Amino acid sequence: SMRGAEAAVCVATCCHHRCDASTYVNRQFLQRLGLCNSPEDFAQFVSTAGWGVGGAGGARDVPKRRVGMMAKRILDLGRVAWLQEELGLRDARLECYIGKSVTPENVAIVAGGCTERSSVATRSHAQLRCLSWCR
Repeated sequence: SMRGAEAAVCVATCCHHRCDASTYVNRQFLQRLGLCNSPEDFAQFVSTAGWGVGGAGGARDVPKRRVGMMAKRILDLGRVAWLQEELGLRDARLECYIGKSVTPENVAIVAGGCTERSSVATRSHAQLRCLSWCR
């Protein structure tokens, strides 16, 4: 557990359609939203994420692209919620780091500073933990 430790995270997310039910960190978040109650539901949901960048016929279909981008953001928000709830990184958030005209994959998950149980004395040695969100 990282509780009580200082941590920082910066993950530029992509390839959401490659996530699987056994490695995604917060399926409970998706269940609470009523989106995915089984591994099969999860697989179907993440497959729509590819539409957001033109995969699987989504390139010209604007409504389909919007659905794909929404799926990507929901998956990322589940990751943010996991960082906040499980690691105590209350400042976890999504940040756009470059314009959409450069790439539609322009969002990073960012969190830093102390977890909720850190003390000032433990802040001298920061840890950077790279988390594997999906295989």
